[in-house]
Amino acid sequence: MVQELVNSVDKEHGREWLGSPAELEAWFKARRLDPGRVTAAGLARVHAFRDALRPLLIANNGPDPVPEPALRELAGAARRGRLTLVFDSAGSGRLVAEAASVDRAIGTILASVYDAMADGSWQRLKACRNCRWAFYDYSRNRSAAWCSMSICGNRLKTRAYRRRIGARHG
Repeated sequence: MVQELVNSVDKEHGREWLGSPAELEAWFKARRLDPGRVTAAGLARVHAFRDALRPLLIANNGPDPVPEPALRELAGAARRGRLTLVFDSAGSGRLVAEAASVDRAIGTILASVYDAMADGSWQRLKACRNCRWAFYDYSRNRSAAWCSMSICGNRLKTRAYRRRIGARHG
């Protein structure tokens, strides 16, 4: 769900798939998250949250630290979502979003981010070094750097080759 949310905008080609409150409401409902009626303000909060998730994924792909504004946005989303640690009778705990509407849906996604961080799977969700598209790293050693070797990997390797050739002849 995190990957799908981050990839709901294509920054490289200027395409937005969650451009209206109705589109966002349908997206949430398809993922069994009930946001209630989505407003323009709720849509803006989701866009800000989504934009804060991307640097978190970029940090999984290299030494880049997560910028302070993204960290503040994620902390604010957690507060607005009213994330609460809830225990069950077996003694297990989980984060639950207790807010209403869009903030609850965002909080639920943020709780899944925390769960992935806790179970170690978060490090495999990355953003491509080239296009910033979110992808899951299935490589054994968790070293994938591009969403697709045949597209973005090839673009970057071709650019590097051309720079090397240009440096020799320039």
